[in-house]
Amino acid sequence: MNNEQIADFFTNTKTHIYGNVGLREPQREGYDRIANHFRASSEAAYVMLPVGCGKTGLMGITPFGVTDGRVLIVTPNLTIRKTVVDELDVSDPNNFYAKRGVFVPTDGPFISVLKSGANIHDCDNAHIVVANIQQFARKSNRWYEQLDPTYFRMILVDEGHHNVAESWRRMFEYFVDAKVVSYTGTPARADGRMVEGVKVYSFGYQRSMMMGFISPIDAVYVVPGELKFTIEGQERTLSLDEVMQEREEDRFSRGVALSEECNRHIVQASLHRLREVRRHGSPRQIIACACSIRHAESVKALYVESGLKAEVLHSKLPKEKRESVEHALRLGVLDVVVQVQILGEGYSLNTLSVAAVFRPYRSLAPYIQFVGRILRLAEPKVPSSPGNKVFLVSHVGLNDDRWWKDFTKFDTADGDFFREYLAGNAEVLSDAEGSTPRMTLRPFMRVLNETVEKYIQTAYLKTVDRVMVDELVDAIRAKGFEPEEFGLTADMLETRLRMAKNAQLEFEPYQPLVQPQRAKEALRIRLRPEARAIADTLMNRLEIGHGAGDLVRAFPGRGPNNVTIALALAAKRQNAVMGIKKGERDSASIEQLRAGVDASADILDGLTKFLNGKLKRGRSDGS
Repeated sequence: MNNEQIADFFTNTKTHIYGNVGLREPQREGYDRIANHFRASSEAAYVMLPVGCGKTGLMGITPFGVTDGRVLIVTPNLTIRKTVVDELDVSDPNNFYAKRGVFVPTDGPFISVLKSGANIHDCDNAHIVVANIQQFARKSNRWYEQLDPTYFRMILVDEGHHNVAESWRRMFEYFVDAKVVSYTGTPARADGRMVEGVKVYSFGYQRSMMMGFISPIDAVYVVPGELKFTIEGQERTLSLDEVMQEREEDRFSRGVALSEECNRHIVQASLHRLREVRRHGSPRQIIACACSIRHAESVKALYVESGLKAEVLHSKLPKEKRESVEHALRLGVLDVVVQVQILGEGYSLNTLSVAAVFRPYRSLAPYIQFVGRILRLAEPKVPSSPGNKVFLVSHVGLNDDRWWKDFTKFDTADGDFFREYLAGNAEVLSDAEGSTPRMTLRPFMRVLNETVEKYIQTAYLKTVDRVMVDELVDAIRAKGFEPEEFGLTADMLETRLRMAKNAQLEFEPYQPLVQPQRAKEALRIRLRPEARAIADTLMNRLEIGHGAGDLVRAFPGRGPNNVTIALALAAKRQNAVMGIKKGERDSASIEQLRAGVDASADILDGLTKFLNGKLKRGRSDGS
């Protein structure tokens, strides 16, 4: 097919978009604004939609009556690519177009995917080509070589806040005449750069919650009455007011994040909210975010200590292990998944109902991405069900409530707000882990004791009043619809308001008893991740590669590479600290296991000194 044939298909196919109650309001309105924009301008455009509002469907209808040729949909990762392809696949009788009454596909739109084994003929036979951005990442690659600059007449960008990155800009410059539409939940990236293009439409989080498209959310914060800690060898005790002042310092908020004592209180608060959501249905699960892999393992152990089934997900896991964990999560076998920047954009699981924050975020965009993981309705057929309520749990010492406050301003924000906001936040940092090699396991700050005074719970919808309810209902009627057609009534909205009002609470902290056996098991499972952290940091200090043979020459017969030997040495020293021999960990007491876990920094320092000496002697011997 050439562009003329494809343009004819998108122009002359009879679609039911305007007035289609099978489509969501943001899909109908978003389409209208995009179409009107391109009637008057060729400038790139973007729309803002919360997760769960039908973004993929809107992308699917955008080309009709708008494009004059072939469409390219670009996604930032494979997860989102699969979601787009699955929903718009016309070979599936339950495809988006048929399911939502847009039209019954008989001759397209056909989709091809740029993946291993795909070639130019696949593109020629498709109305829509779907690719992840990595296919266009290099300046010279086979797709730029095979595709003429006029090949695509429209480019649709999923998770459009990425569209300012160099690889995306190169693609736009190559297909220079293509109409560009980006779809995003936030207008800014983690580095503070704004989405390129004109904002032609937005559908607010508040409106989405009231109409039952996404879950109503409350934020819950652990509030300490007193925090005792050591910092640079000096012991200090802070009141709540002092904690609120100190948390402005990045080192302090990160110290709170890495504190086992503070983490335990976040765990307890998240368990309290999990019990609440499980009253209305099962499965309901917790998704937690951690600072690092080592931190995630520590958080996981705290959930295990509390009797929950928990696993860790991060990018360094073997593919089989990661798939196993994700499968268990989807089956509802797991209670908790602790992730390190992995279950992000495009990940969809509507049983995730509690988001537990164990890290300080340095910018707004990744914070909103994480919040988005719990906003899908657990009971989509009954939007007004209290079983759709979700909770974000954190600690005031992390200083993340600033992002919550900014998040609640999204509905009234415009481009000027975000530009001014970012201009006043020059300290916006990358949230990527591993930008510099870790050189120590010794915490900058160690929390000795924290007395939790209360939990504070605040609702996203707390600013909604009856006038806003009436305005929303009137706006729907003004467009020729009755709210009941969407399953929406004034009574339902009133119920949501009452839920919001009741959610503005202060209440006593949840302090469940911990079974000693579970506490011992939790410490036991932390030993190997601690040994791994020791080994990884040791490699950084010694400036040797994990798979190299420096330590193999120093310890012949002890292992095939540096990291294997370092792991064995770390485990041996853990055993020595615990006063046990190899193979005796199952017989260790809580006190012994605690000593082994707490000794990581000292073990690392001792091994660094020992191995530096070993390697120097080996080099002086010429070995």
